[in-house]
Amino acid sequence: MRRCLTHWTASPEAPCGERSIAMKVFRIKARKGIKISTLTLILLFTGSASVFGQSEDPPERCGTDELHQEMMQDPDYAEQFMQKKQAVRAYLTERLDEPYRSECDEIIFIPVAVHFQLPLPQACAVEKALDQVRTLNEDFSGINPDIDRWENLGPNVWPAIQNKESCVQFCLATLDHPAGYGLQDGDYAVTIEQTTGSNSADWSGYLNFFVQDMANPLGFAPLGGNGNGDGVTIGAAYFSTVSCGGVDISPQYGLGRTVTHEIGHYFTLEHPWGNDCVTDGDGIADTPLTDEATFGCPYDENNMDANSIVRCTAPELWPTYMEYCDDPCLFMFSAGQVDVMEAYVNTTLTNLTSNAVSTCQDALCVGFSANITKTDESCAGSDGSIQIALEGGSNPFIFSIDGGATFQENGAFGNLFEGEFSILVRDGNECEIEDAVVISREVPPMSVLAVENAFCGDNSGSALVAVDHPDNFEYSITGAPGWRDTTFFPALRPGTYTITARNATDCTNSVTVTVRDETDLRFVVRELQPVNCPLFDNGIISLDLNTGVPPFVFTLNGENEQNSGTFDNLSQGVYTVAVQDERGCKREDTFTVGVSFLEIPDACPCEVFIPNAMTPNGDGLNDLLDIVPACPITDFRLQIFDRWGGLVYETDEIEKRWNGGSAGYYDRPDIYFYRVTFRWGEERNESLEVQTKTGYVQVLR
Repeated sequence: MRRCLTHWTASPEAPCGERSIAMKVFRIKARKGIKISTLTLILLFTGSASVFGQSEDPPERCGTDELHQEMMQDPDYAEQFMQKKQAVRAYLTERLDEPYRSECDEIIFIPVAVHFQLPLPQACAVEKALDQVRTLNEDFSGINPDIDRWENLGPNVWPAIQNKESCVQFCLATLDHPAGYGLQDGDYAVTIEQTTGSNSADWSGYLNFFVQDMANPLGFAPLGGNGNGDGVTIGAAYFSTVSCGGVDISPQYGLGRTVTHEIGHYFTLEHPWGNDCVTDGDGIADTPLTDEATFGCPYDENNMDANSIVRCTAPELWPTYMEYCDDPCLFMFSAGQVDVMEAYVNTTLTNLTSNAVSTCQDALCVGFSANITKTDESCAGSDGSIQIALEGGSNPFIFSIDGGATFQENGAFGNLFEGEFSILVRDGNECEIEDAVVISREVPPMSVLAVENAFCGDNSGSALVAVDHPDNFEYSITGAPGWRDTTFFPALRPGTYTITARNATDCTNSVTVTVRDETDLRFVVRELQPVNCPLFDNGIISLDLNTGVPPFVFTLNGENEQNSGTFDNLSQGVYTVAVQDERGCKREDTFTVGVSFLEIPDACPCEVFIPNAMTPNGDGLNDLLDIVPACPITDFRLQIFDRWGGLVYETDEIEKRWNGGSAGYYDRPDIYFYRVTFRWGEERNESLEVQTKTGYVQVLR
């Protein structure tokens, strides 16, 4: 039967080799634990049952306390529960003098089955189940991505408390499934809408996750599970870190830590708080006394003092998974909590651990990993190699680099060409490691030594390259047929070329060279006039050449060929002027035509029109004196004087028009003198000179 190291990463599509590497990582990173203390046993199980903390309006994160209180009303259950606790205490007492455990000598596997009690696509359900198992294994091994938070906080806030690697690991079962669920060997133990409630006798021998559409509480589990079909019940929004199938993960509780919390209960851990600062909530020595739960996310990496929350006599251990903080602020089990969980698994859940061998496909493959090294092919050719060194596993071993088409009994493969190779290694237990290795080929160093540009489009350009390699090479260049043994390429016209080198075994490299077109043509600017007539395009670019052979052809923005370098009637903008002489020499430059009304030339067709008569009789015709400029003006001022020189009207707003009087209409006709001053141009770009217009206007009645 094929066994593959597949159940330790979240993606079911990942190759077996990738998953075996992930399995190896959590073993290598296993954190050091501490020896079980006498104080742990003295306090263990002496506390009363946990209750919710006294926080104002706390969320219903966990329903285990209420479930346990209800179950304890059954005398038979209560007696069995106390027997389990006594077994744990006896187990820990026997091991008080055991030597310090630096890492786990043997992994304790718990087979997991996940039952979604809501509709989900199969691929989504499997992805979520694998992701949650991955999270659990990281949390219990102490290699979760945020464990560095504990490493930063612990020595400062809780110097006497250590976290500990748990030897308990979880595997999503793949073999010997119960009948009636449509699962074959090799399928993951994931069901969709095939169970109800929080218990399924068919799935005895598994730690079951019952995923439901519920939000209050987030989850619950029996305090001390039995493995006879029970398990953890969890809201779908708090299961795994994957959003799919229409189920979005809670941003507050979206790291899969609710399941970690409830499994702590399943392994008989209680909440760490009591009703007061005297009663120990969980009976574990290294979780400080606290009289209520902590909510939210207290972590502050910039202020260590802010992480110390003292409710009784010592800083509360709010980062433990058994607290009520948001998921990002739960990232450790204390050593005492790990001791209790492992003791419970070893004394009460042997029906789960013994079932792991037959249901967890990977159990026989744990520790089987490969270290793959390679040597790339050199320019000599056919000398690449792959070396596969194994760790763990059972004899006999067979190796393949073509995906299993052919096998050999050792892991050394030589005489390889460049390419991708599919690694497959199989041991005597049919455990397999799959991976892919790419053999590349040496690239001979190649450089450009010199480039000479062409002149006026001729073929006087050249390029010189070099290959820094002892082999003999031949060379080719774009646009020329065949290969040559020289690295110098003469007679090149302007353009971009690719020069390629290769040896007898087709070891190649290429460089790109650009041959530019040199010219002796240079523009001499005779005039560069900005637009200085308001509302009229009168910009000018006028150029001469310092050398060249006529006739010349000039273009402006690639158009309008002419023999002269003068371009007029231009609007504001950037222009490209190009020229070519009889030899084919070319020159191209850009010039900017700006705007300036500082000096308005006399030739500008701008005027201000002022009527010489008006009839303010109310008939709607010529009632007002309309002053109309043909171009934009600023600094406008109008003054009206009577025949004796008295000022009768004045304004600096051209929109205001004179009505023929000073406080109303005059009753008699008369002749008035006007004076208008202004500047040509728009505001902030007006002319320097002030323009003045004077004259007479006759008011007729």
